[in-house]
Amino acid sequence: MTTVNAADGKSTSLAPVPDDYHRVVFMRHGESAFNNANVFTGWCDVALTQRGVVEANEAGEVFQSHNLIFRKCYSSLLTRSIVTAQRALEAAGVSYTPMEYDWRLNERHYGALQGLSKERTADRLGKTLVMQWRRSYEARPPVMTDEHPHHDIINKDHRYRNVAIPNTESLEDCQKRVIEAWRDITEDCISANKGDSPYTLVVAHANSLRALVMYLDDIPADEIENLNIPTGIPFYYDIDKSTSEVLSSNVACDKESLANVGHGKFRGIYISDDRKKRNFLERRRAANDPWLWALHDNQVARSMLVGEEDDDKGPLEGMDGLVEEAARNTELFSPSARRGKPDDDFYLHEH
Repeated sequence: MTTVNAADGKSTSLAPVPDDYHRVVFMRHGESAFNNANVFTGWCDVALTQRGVVEANEAGEVFQSHNLIFRKCYSSLLTRSIVTAQRALEAAGVSYTPMEYDWRLNERHYGALQGLSKERTADRLGKTLVMQWRRSYEARPPVMTDEHPHHDIINKDHRYRNVAIPNTESLEDCQKRVIEAWRDITEDCISANKGDSPYTLVVAHANSLRALVMYLDDIPADEIENLNIPTGIPFYYDIDKSTSEVLSSNVACDKESLANVGHGKFRGIYISDDRKKRNFLERRRAANDPWLWALHDNQVARSMLVGEEDDDKGPLEGMDGLVEEAARNTELFSPSARRGKPDDDFYLHEH
């Protein structure tokens, strides 16, 4: 049962970190300009919306309500993740937290789809094909060619100077690099000194987090489409410092029972407090929108599907004009990303 200290309004519902465990808190970045416009984002370096900034601040307020101090914060190299981490830590009163940036936590590279409207692309190429690109574990979208408006911006970006930049990725491709990053993170967590905070924060993206949770919880490839990661809502896993195994669950914390609970299911525990609980629940429900997240076949309305004649389209047929659309959408919804630099004016002059 959740209890609240009447003197300071702080929630005491967060379970303490057991001995010999380290708690890793994950969070997807706040809403971005492309999230709001329902545009494929990938490695395009778009900014947070005002709502995204509020989401980051609210997450920080929740951290503060539980008196959380983080040993370290890991972020991808994309601005929306970095700014979310910075805003949340500042709101939590722990802006001094050491930061480490890792490109392997970046969002999945969406190839030629980056910058395109999800709904318009489905209308042009067929919803079945687009749903396969979005929900399949193995399927890769068409590659990003040299003509794509994001190609040179990404490939000439100094932050990726030592990175073999992909030109498209499946969820499986994304998962391979994220798992490598995770192993480095857990190794660092295990090596923490006794007096260090038992908390680490990781701020990343929808697909990089889905890929990692799929690995941590042994979720089958044909079931991962059920997993929704809402923007700006933290969740955690407890890591056994002796084995690096993930042991978080909603049952009492003993190793034997935890090892058999939630296998193949999402075992992360969302963090909230009494003031943010309703808001967080509403955002989690909103994440179930079928065009923001793929659903099981029996949850997809027939009106979303295309006829057999549309399924005959080749994967590149109908791509004419999409490069121009990507350029228009990038200029319209995130002009700073088109220029290859963050939206400084937005963060300096919020309106």
